[in-house]
Amino acid sequence: MGAKNEFSKAASGLLATFSIISLAAALAACAIVPEKMGPAMDLSTAKESTRSQQQELMSVVPSGGVSSTVQSETSGALFECETGGYYWPGNMDVVLSDGTDGQALLEQIRTGWSAKSGWTVQDKTSVNGNPELIVLSEEGFRHSIEFSPDRNALNVLSSSACFQMAGTPEPGEDY
Repeated sequence: MGAKNEFSKAASGLLATFSIISLAAALAACAIVPEKMGPAMDLSTAKESTRSQQQELMSVVPSGGVSSTVQSETSGALFECETGGYYWPGNMDVVLSDGTDGQALLEQIRTGWSAKSGWTVQDKTSVNGNPELIVLSEEGFRHSIEFSPDRNALNVLSSSACFQMAGTPEPGEDY
């Protein structure tokens, strides 16, 4: 019975953490307004491109260096771009194994993506006081990658480039 309680507590903690991260992604996305329209994108393309870019960003983490990964598949909202259209917000949380150097991984991401054509990287300090990178594409994709030393985790909050869609987003729908 004790093991079941411990598992239940751990699962509840993980769910609470993911809920907080999801809320943070949604709130951060409110402040993120990509200005550019992605080339001939729709919702599906925007979402899959964003998720694929998150995976590519986290590909610097060696497979043995990952304790757990959670990546959003849907978002409960789409956000309006100032220039028209909408963008899709998503997040990816990678908890690193003991001994994996998250700060060094952040440096690898900065070096690699700064050299990629069409991308710029900015160093920043997050609202939590942690090291953060802002990775921006010319097409309007945006990824904020925060290293949390307390959790030994990399958290990616992302927004797609703007895209057009028929109608308007419906509250309560998953996108």
